[in-house]
Amino acid sequence: MNPYPAWPFLSDPSHPLLSAVWAVAIHGVISLAAVAPIVQRSRRRLAYAALAFVGGSAIDLDHFIAAGSLNLRTIETMSGRPDTHSLIFAVGLGLVAFALTRRAIAGWSVFAVTLAHLLFDAAGGSEHFLYPFSGLDGLPWITCPLGTIALAVASAAIAAAAMQSPQPAVRRRAAAA
Repeated sequence: MNPYPAWPFLSDPSHPLLSAVWAVAIHGVISLAAVAPIVQRSRRRLAYAALAFVGGSAIDLDHFIAAGSLNLRTIETMSGRPDTHSLIFAVGLGLVAFALTRRAIAGWSVFAVTLAHLLFDAAGGSEHFLYPFSGLDGLPWITCPLGTIALAVASAAIAAAAMQSPQPAVRRRAAAA
């Protein structure tokens, strides 16, 4: 049986390596799409695109911790995703990025990349998206494409606002982001 019946193409325990490659690819693409306007306006496009792509899958390292194993088959057959796959975790990561960099655009980017990942996973079920506030188990599939589009639109607005800043130093930092 597929561990995510609402999203059957997401995972196939009989082919754990293929499932892992697919997960890395789709999470990377969706996460990059969420922050594409910011990446496009930066001077380090390739580096930030790679960072968004890799960051989109990095949250899945929690699967190995929760499973207590590096075995992909064990990861694929877990009954659900760890509680770090939640909105509160995405907000927390964004705040940590902001605190470390003192750049709102960096905090937003980390939040958006993480949330894009979570929206895709939540559409498959077995994810406590609103943990610890609700036991809701997943979201309707339409939240993934609509949420990713909303994140990209918000990223475009944030990138445009950063470029319009009257302070040259802020504009240079935004362009470098």
